[in-house]
Amino acid sequence: MSPPSPGWRIMGGANYKSSRRPAVNPRKAMQEWLALADAISDLGGEIAVLDPPAAPALLSGLVYTANAGWLMTPGRFRVANLSVPHRREEQAYLLKTLPSLLGVAAEPSAAIWEGQADMCTLDSSAVLLSYGVRSVSASVSEVQAALENQVQTQPVRLREPYFHGDTCMDPIDTPSGRLWMVYPGAFSSEAEYRGARAFAEFRAAVLEISETDALGYACNSLSFGESLLAPQGLSEDLTSRLQAKGLRLRTLDFGELCGKGGGGPRCLVNELRGLNQVPPGGSYRSRRDELLASLPHYPTLG
Repeated sequence: MSPPSPGWRIMGGANYKSSRRPAVNPRKAMQEWLALADAISDLGGEIAVLDPPAAPALLSGLVYTANAGWLMTPGRFRVANLSVPHRREEQAYLLKTLPSLLGVAAEPSAAIWEGQADMCTLDSSAVLLSYGVRSVSASVSEVQAALENQVQTQPVRLREPYFHGDTCMDPIDTPSGRLWMVYPGAFSSEAEYRGARAFAEFRAAVLEISETDALGYACNSLSFGESLLAPQGLSEDLTSRLQAKGLRLRTLDFGELCGKGGGGPRCLVNELRGLNQVPPGGSYRSRRDELLASLPHYPTLG
């Protein structure tokens, strides 16, 4: 995870939530980030903290670390190649900083590819690879080549405004097994959705949601064990259906980072599955007090 900097603001306005370039409250954004980090820590998660660059440099999208890329193996990280102009410089920054933070070799993606945000991992041997809005079709073959041979993939083409797979698909752990939460209308055609569903339903129960819940970022909820960290605003119907699956639902306020910036809980996390341990100097647990003490330095208007 990477905290927003005191200078955090909307720059590109490249998604349907940020397109109006609203004024933001960087202090509240940092409070939202800390609340998510605390929730993950409370559930037993370990977090490596990626610092943003020092001022006056500003990478406003770095906070959405699902777009950083993907830990291919415990020692190799594929760094994403982002599509929108104001985020293009993130690749160079990540290639420079991730090796020392995580103790891995970092390599760049050649194709335009937006990282874990376009990888829906159903289980260790099955991944849906989305493209069509941000990630390009060439990214699919590049990721497929990097995956282990036993991993099966299903390319899925999305349509606007569902610019990443994690805006319309969410693999969730429940007491009774894996769940694939999905909005069917996000796919470029009915046939595209049928193909994705046929691939997913052999590995997970399918939970289709409404357009309203999809636009409210329900599929950007973060699954952790039998808990689900979700943005506020889920419909009563969806809330009831998720709770009926035995999930412990915890909703958090993301009015700045999601409501204005366009990235919810899943966008704010890059899952480092397979990493043996977080280097002590970069762990959230060791740095929490320092990060909390920085709040007064964040303005309330950005």
